[in-house]
Amino acid sequence: MFTYIGRAVSRRPVVFVVAWALLLSAMACLAFQGLGHGGLFERLTSTNAPTPDTESEQVSSLTDSDGTDGETVTVVVEGVDMHADPAGLAAAVSTARSTLSGLEDVASVQDAFSMPDPASQQARALLSADGDGYVELVTLAAGLDDDRSQAANDRVAETAEGAYLDALRQHAPDANAHAVSTELIGDSIGRLVQEDLAQGESVSLPIALVLLILIFGGLLAAGLPLVNAIVSILVGMGALWCLTFVLDVHSFILNVISILGLALSIDYGLLFVSRYREELANELAESGDGGGEPPVGEAMKDLVRRCVVRTVATAGRTVSFSALTIACSIAGLLVLRTPMFKTIAAGAAIVALLAVLGTVTLVPSIITLLGSHLVRPSPLSRVPGIRRVMRAIGDSSSDHGFFSRLSRRVVAHPWIIMVVIAIALSIMASPVASLHMRTNIVEYMPANSSVRTGYDIVQDDYPALATPTISIVAQTDTTGAAGLVSDIRAMDDVTHVTAAPLPGHEDMTLISVLMDVDDPVGQQAVDAVDRIRAMTADHPFWVGGAAAQQTDFINAMLDRAPWSALIIVVAVLVLLFCMTGSLVVPLKALVINGFSLVASLGATAWLFEGGHLGLPRTPGLQTFIVACLAAFGFGLAMDYEVFLLARISEYWRAGYDNDEAVARGLQRSGRIITSAAAIIIAVFLGFVSGEMISIKELGVGLTIMVAADATLVRLLLVPATMTVLGQWNWWAPKPLAGLYDHFRQEN
Repeated sequence: MFTYIGRAVSRRPVVFVVAWALLLSAMACLAFQGLGHGGLFERLTSTNAPTPDTESEQVSSLTDSDGTDGETVTVVVEGVDMHADPAGLAAAVSTARSTLSGLEDVASVQDAFSMPDPASQQARALLSADGDGYVELVTLAAGLDDDRSQAANDRVAETAEGAYLDALRQHAPDANAHAVSTELIGDSIGRLVQEDLAQGESVSLPIALVLLILIFGGLLAAGLPLVNAIVSILVGMGALWCLTFVLDVHSFILNVISILGLALSIDYGLLFVSRYREELANELAESGDGGGEPPVGEAMKDLVRRCVVRTVATAGRTVSFSALTIACSIAGLLVLRTPMFKTIAAGAAIVALLAVLGTVTLVPSIITLLGSHLVRPSPLSRVPGIRRVMRAIGDSSSDHGFFSRLSRRVVAHPWIIMVVIAIALSIMASPVASLHMRTNIVEYMPANSSVRTGYDIVQDDYPALATPTISIVAQTDTTGAAGLVSDIRAMDDVTHVTAAPLPGHEDMTLISVLMDVDDPVGQQAVDAVDRIRAMTADHPFWVGGAAAQQTDFINAMLDRAPWSALIIVVAVLVLLFCMTGSLVVPLKALVINGFSLVASLGATAWLFEGGHLGLPRTPGLQTFIVACLAAFGFGLAMDYEVFLLARISEYWRAGYDNDEAVARGLQRSGRIITSAAAIIIAVFLGFVSGEMISIKELGVGLTIMVAADATLVRLLLVPATMTVLGQWNWWAPKPLAGLYDHFRQEN
């Protein structure tokens, strides 16, 4: 099959390039223009969707507005002395208020100064507990569509920080205003995602290009993996735009698939181009032109085509197995109940398949069109210092070198290597025992943004307006809920409890609980959720809020985790068996990669929970990041496993003994693995330079996983275990061995 693909690509390269160009144009148009339905960035969501079929989801569905009432934008005013000149302040607020009430799609504006009785409890709720500010409640018109709601929110925010403040500062020069709403919070997160994406790519791509130039010794060869990466990401963005019509796609998923798309495209492109150059060098050596000028004209074109066909048949097969393994690893997230995981899995699987499809069609098409240009010496090779660097780290076509010597040393002392690496990985893994997972959408807001400042002020100074730590819906009236309210008030750390009829459900009561806790999803809040859920009452009730959503999210993830793991295990066993014909190799890969994954998770948790190496200190890792690290990290580990095993099995099938096959396979793939790992680490660290904490966690975690896997595991532990197992590495039951032989003949 791969030979057929190679022949088709080498014979009609222009057709494939044009097809990719048309696909890229169409998908980029969808992603950025949207054909009247809004571009991708406009269609992404920033809300924290609750886990289906849980108590927190039930509370969320009951308390969410049905759209009949207008949305409220809270304008938080600070820096005002509320006691210095009450009459003058009331007059100034009245003048400032008119700048908001006159806006389009604003139904009403309310503050403590506009109420008939400023001393009432309702009025006092709109005054800061510290006496240094107040809030304006701006109610928008009901029934606004998404575009008008967005425009109205933006107008209120712009006016609050502009004309409103100008009027107020005539009386209170130090006043500041911050507009807060669900829409504005989502916008701030969406903008941060775009900024972090641009920041990450502006750092990652130049570094990756420089490293690729040094590895390949020229700009043309170095640019091929990056071209594939850019095409895969842009086409993937178009596919993600299509997904927004059937799924709620969270904004930071775009960063996730960008990271994965860059990583896989560079990995696959590096392997493919290196294998092509190896095939070309071998062809020239066999023809006697290895030390002279390459052939020209039709002879060169025929040579390029032959090398492209063989490269697709070998490296193309390898990267296809790798992509399928990664896609299956990521597909394990599909069985988790949370919609976020389903969209991450769908987006990541799409970009993984696009990366490999581009590698086996677009990259060889461009190589065929470039012809002899890829074999011409680069002008950089004439620079003495750079020439030495290129010789040291460039791709190699020799069966003997640093990595084969390393392998032979490992072969000489396999048990020592295995024990030392096992100890190192165990130390890295130890923090996993105390790993805390958390889910709090508030932490995604930009730290120094106006909307985040306003949100924090409301939480600290306006108890009646603050987002409750815990929300409970009881299926009874307020009188029937009195006993439950009393029990909750008696709990430790509970500072404020209110009970009121649930709007739209007069037979239900909404109980809002505020707690004196520093972390709304910390252990105190989680324990309170558990205690309330354990309470007994004469009526059904459901517990929601941020801590309850986090608890339900984690429990749902852990509940389905065994099924997710089963999908991954079966996929790895089947795919690696089809590639190697061995049952031992995939079993060993599962054990080693699982060990490496746990070790990397432990090191990541230690870095963030301790605030080491200048990273922000966090109470724990974001729950969905832990799941992504497990799926993506395992997938990338299998990526390098496939690279290594593909070359080792080639030599094994060619008749070399086990140790020689390991040495030659490591020599051929070791440089590719370490070069790819170095570039991928640079890419991941580029995304760490952004502000969003979840992307920092993902970038650092994947960096550690790739670094550990490409050094400790792939270069040392795998050769050591293969040495100990010897010929047993290639064992399979006779029926399976016959099935493998049939599979190879068919392909």
